[in-house]
Amino acid sequence: MLLLALATSVGPSPALAATGGAHLPGGAESAVPAPSSGPLVGPGAAEGPPATAPAADSANQAEPVALVPSPPAMPVLASAARKVDDPIPTDVAALSTPSMIAAIDGHVVIVRQRMSRSELVDLAEPSSPRVLLSSTRPFGMPQAGRDAAGRAVIVASPCAGADAVVRLGQAPRCPLRAIDALTGASRPLPGTTGALAGDLAGERLVFTRRSPSAGVRLYESAAGAAAQVVELPQLGKPGDGWTAASGKPAPGSLRAGGFDVDPAGRLAIVLEYVAAKPEFSSGLWVRQATLGWHRLTTIGTTFAGLGTRHVMGPNLDATGAIAYVEGVIEAPSFVGRWDDDGTATFRLSVRRSIGRSTILRDTAFDRGRLLFVDWLPGAPCGSEGALACGLRALGPVLSSS
Repeated sequence: MLLLALATSVGPSPALAATGGAHLPGGAESAVPAPSSGPLVGPGAAEGPPATAPAADSANQAEPVALVPSPPAMPVLASAARKVDDPIPTDVAALSTPSMIAAIDGHVVIVRQRMSRSELVDLAEPSSPRVLLSSTRPFGMPQAGRDAAGRAVIVASPCAGADAVVRLGQAPRCPLRAIDALTGASRPLPGTTGALAGDLAGERLVFTRRSPSAGVRLYESAAGAAAQVVELPQLGKPGDGWTAASGKPAPGSLRAGGFDVDPAGRLAIVLEYVAAKPEFSSGLWVRQATLGWHRLTTIGTTFAGLGTRHVMGPNLDATGAIAYVEGVIEAPSFVGRWDDDGTATFRLSVRRSIGRSTILRDTAFDRGRLLFVDWLPGAPCGSEGALACGLRALGPVLSSS
């Protein structure tokens, strides 16, 4: 741990800069052991003082366990208006801070801050959280995929969550890593330095980077070849399914809210941007390798003072895509499915199951369930007197996903 102590005091070393400060191998051990009867998630302050004294500079001396308060109770989501056939939400874990999530094969991975480190934590067994990988800098958005051997992996940048990237728009100075969800072993993905997020499907890799002109740019590579820029839909212009009701993107405001790729090259992506009317637009698009882009659904926020609404958790199946669409009172939140050509084939309102006033931080689909992290508007979890964020499961909402 000597390198870590030096990096904390004088800045990242060249080795740490190359990995984003990730501790390797990913699944060998947790840098800060989670207490057996303690909370699932530690304090939210990424850069505050540690909860324990610094560890001695000795590889043989165990680091002290962080003593952190248990997160408060989660808000109750069940509504009296819920019908008998509505899906029932179940609590998975209480979180002290809202988290991005990824899920595959029963593994539910969150990002948490523990003392001065950021951790990817698997809550497949909520009572025994397992650290897959830790970093001296905050992780970016995790995505679930499969490697060339078919193994479930989590793809994430170990430095894209840093303030310099999130708030100041700088490029991450580390490559993406693919972390085996079962063993925790991780490896860097070549050619991805500067990537914000990525997804892996066999030998096909897609990832995003910041673009000074558009806001975000999408890249794709297959079988180890050099990555190529993927042309995104012509937003703001007729064609590809864009309509004036979606609003014209403000220069440089485009973001990718999540994406999914399959080995054949089909791609689902949520594209979001600031506009004049509506104030914010979030839409789900699918690309077929030979047929180009189709817009599946869009939700606009006409008044951003109460928060923006998003399409979340895009997930491809054999012939289309599913996603969660965050609604408003007039158009309640729902889980939807569309064919690749944009034909809607399924819609399930989840308003009565999760509550009209609940805002979601992130969602994912796995084994027919909708997994999500929620908190209530006006009192975000982590603030004084607020309830905890809830990692929840809702389902089954689909026969398979």
